[in-house]
Amino acid sequence: MKKYLISSIVAAAVLCSCAQPKQQTGYRIDGEIAGVAGKVYLTVFEGKLPRVIDSAEVKNGAFEFSGDCAVPIFAAVETPGVPLVRFFLENSPMIRIVGAADRPQDIRVTGSATEDLYRQFLGQADSVAKLLDSDSVKLSSTRIAFDLEKQRDSLGRVFVRKHSGSVAAAYVLFRGLSYEMSAKEIRQALDGLTPPASASVYAELLEKMAAALARTEPGQKYVDISVPDTAGMELPLSRFVGEGKYVLLDFWASWCPPCRAEIPNLVTAYKEFHSKGFEIYAVSLDKNRKAWLDGIKMFKMDWPQVGTLKFWESAAAETYGVRSIPSNVLIGPDGTILARNLMGSVLLQKLGELLVPQPSKSAAASENSAPAN
Repeated sequence: MKKYLISSIVAAAVLCSCAQPKQQTGYRIDGEIAGVAGKVYLTVFEGKLPRVIDSAEVKNGAFEFSGDCAVPIFAAVETPGVPLVRFFLENSPMIRIVGAADRPQDIRVTGSATEDLYRQFLGQADSVAKLLDSDSVKLSSTRIAFDLEKQRDSLGRVFVRKHSGSVAAAYVLFRGLSYEMSAKEIRQALDGLTPPASASVYAELLEKMAAALARTEPGQKYVDISVPDTAGMELPLSRFVGEGKYVLLDFWASWCPPCRAEIPNLVTAYKEFHSKGFEIYAVSLDKNRKAWLDGIKMFKMDWPQVGTLKFWESAAAETYGVRSIPSNVLIGPDGTILARNLMGSVLLQKLGELLVPQPSKSAAASENSAPAN
């Protein structure tokens, strides 16, 4: 099951501007989308969340945008709250968008070399994705699905290496590959990028992610965070670390299906090990207070819960380099990070090793050598 993703950044705002380009060196977008009226908006993705950089009135389905974009960036043309088409925006005098609002999947974008390259990659990746979603694979062994996942990952890695100077490669690295990568692996991949990819907002995001992961990888001391609880009172993580406790810093959201699937495992772990010194500090990435509180009640999550209701914009998640949920960090009594992303039976096994007294070797040997009555 795919994890849900998180990330946002407001830096690099200077990379794209709706200001008129000098000497026609910027971009010009001519759009014609049947069924669209009113206003359309040009947005850019500097992380997960879009930022509006321009708007245009639609006349008989036609609209125009112009500006300057120093480095290509993933963008979208949207009606209020509804994306029509996503594409790579770059300085080009002839970007053309044509299609119909009732068939957004058929809207076509031409005139952007970065977009053309990205579409070539998506064509390969989508063929694997269709196989993964097919009924035959779903009913077959997990081994086949695992092999297809590896194939899709391999396609991405080959694309990044082959097109190391393209921002499309930096975006694929950021958006498709980095979630399962360590700080070292991300930095190695970044070292392989060349301009303009290395100057893109996605390379900047990856640098920050690698730094956060390096600070919070197993063996490092935990970084304290303080987030409001369900009553709105600040609740620091440090209140629970220490005193013989093993604390699971857990990132989740009520809207996240994989999180909801993992919660029963956390409930089991809490019931079995809380009295032995196990605690959970859960950071919600919800944006709706009622949904958050209803989720806590529904799943009987009887451990400390905190959240800012800012959706993707979570300082706590950024601190720990978290871009997908569910995600967790296990912290020992001395504040040392012991592991990351322990899920299901793996978490239960680890807690059993840490919190259930094991018989000494001498006692075990004595028991094994005792004569039968």
